[in-house]
Amino acid sequence: MLKIIDVDLIGPYKLELVYSDGFHGVADLTGYFSKAPFSEIKDFQKFSLTADGSLNWSGNDLSASTLRAVTKGVQKTVATSFNVQEMEDVIKQASWDSMQEGRPDILQAAIRSYVEQFGHSQVIAKAGIKSRTSAYRSLKPQTTPNFATLVQLGHAVIELAKENINGRSETQL
Repeated sequence: MLKIIDVDLIGPYKLELVYSDGFHGVADLTGYFSKAPFSEIKDFQKFSLTADGSLNWSGNDLSASTLRAVTKGVQKTVATSFNVQEMEDVIKQASWDSMQEGRPDILQAAIRSYVEQFGHSQVIAKAGIKSRTSAYRSLKPQTTPNFATLVQLGHAVIELAKENINGRSETQL
C-alpha cells in the first residue's frame, strides 16, 4: 500500500512529499483547496500525517494515491536493507569527529542522512519528539543542532533499522 512517509510545507498549498515507494516530489494542492470541503479549511498548515499514510485537514483526508497523482517529482531508490552495525559505526565516528573538531555539523549530517532514508515523520515519531520544529531545526544545515535531539534521532534510526531487519527475517522464516 502506498503511503506518504514524509511531508514538508514549502509554500501556500504546496507540499514536498516522500512516498513509501521512493517517489519524491512537490504537490500543488491549490485546486483541492479552492473547492469544498477543503475551501472551508482556514489554516492549510494544520494537517496531520495519518497512520495509513494519508494527509488529514480537520477530518478531510487526501490519500497517498490521490496526492501522488498531482505530485511532480522523481523516483529514488528505496533502501531495503540496513546494516545496523555500519550505522552505529558511522554515528560513533561522526560523534568523535564532531568533538575533535568542535563541529556539531558532522554528527548532524550523519544523522540527517539516515533520517532521510526512513523519512522524517517516521523517525520523529519513533524518537518520541513532540516538536517537529525542534527535530527539523536540529537537522537543518547551517544551524546549531540541539545535541539531545540529535541523540534521540540517532537512537531512533538505529531502532528503525533493527526493526526493519527483524521484520524481514521474521517474514522469511
